[in-house]
Amino acid sequence: MAEHRLRWEGYAYTARVSRFGSPVTEPLLVLGGSDQTRYSWTRHERWLGELGTVVTVDLPGFGDADFLPVEHGIDFLAECAAHMLRELGLGPVNLYAGCYGAAVGLRLAQRRPELLRRVAVQGMPDRVPGWFAETLVEWVRLLEQERIEEAAEEAVRCFVPPPGEHTVRKHAALTRLMYRQFAARTPRDVAVTVERNRRLLAHEWYRRAPVPAVPYLVFTGEHDTLATPDMARSVAADLPGAWFTTLTECGHLAHLQRPQDFCDLLVRFFRDHRPQDAGLPYCGPFERFQGC
Repeated sequence: MAEHRLRWEGYAYTARVSRFGSPVTEPLLVLGGSDQTRYSWTRHERWLGELGTVVTVDLPGFGDADFLPVEHGIDFLAECAAHMLRELGLGPVNLYAGCYGAAVGLRLAQRRPELLRRVAVQGMPDRVPGWFAETLVEWVRLLEQERIEEAAEEAVRCFVPPPGEHTVRKHAALTRLMYRQFAARTPRDVAVTVERNRRLLAHEWYRRAPVPAVPYLVFTGEHDTLATPDMARSVAADLPGAWFTTLTECGHLAHLQRPQDFCDLLVRFFRDHRPQDAGLPYCGPFERFQGC
């Protein structure tokens, strides 16, 4: 494993490159969600390492990278990811992009298509739901007032919805995890989170624009309320030849609710093993879209 401290447009950030034996496909670039860092995927590497090389990154405004002011949006982050790939000589790569990282990853595909070979998108809505936009405003207010416990309650409500009549894996464990994560935030962490949420509201979230003709897989949790299956289907419909599916018994945090199954799906896709034909017990039906 090697870490590389890089700088883009005056902002420092860090890439983590882990190599596991002989590669069987292109390097895997992981662009995770808003509260994930380059270390959030170490557990998953035991399965993703089958691919050969796994790259995680703290882009500006994430993890311990430099604080990123709100005027820099999704396009800036996409160009920073492209800068990293060029600096490290890693392209073209396979891309997994989830939630906040999915907005960055799809923008990267639109702006720098030559850098990508296959693209998997998880938990990506085609718009920021109105209820979530209102929650983000309240979330920012609570964090600025140092009302951390109340902010944690809002986060849990968004990302770990109650199971109700459905089976939702690890609901209690994820609720405890999110509370612990919020309680452990430093003043810098709070400032970074506030600015990141403001960025989400201040800039274009999802852009319909041409993307490269590479294989696409779009998936979400079957009970995800932030990126519902219908919202994710809308994203899949914009991608040429995309496959769409859901992970059963999962909400927005499928990578934590079904970590091994989540990785198995990605490995099958990135190795061209046609997961849509494998009868995977943890997936809903696969649907094919022709794209724009």
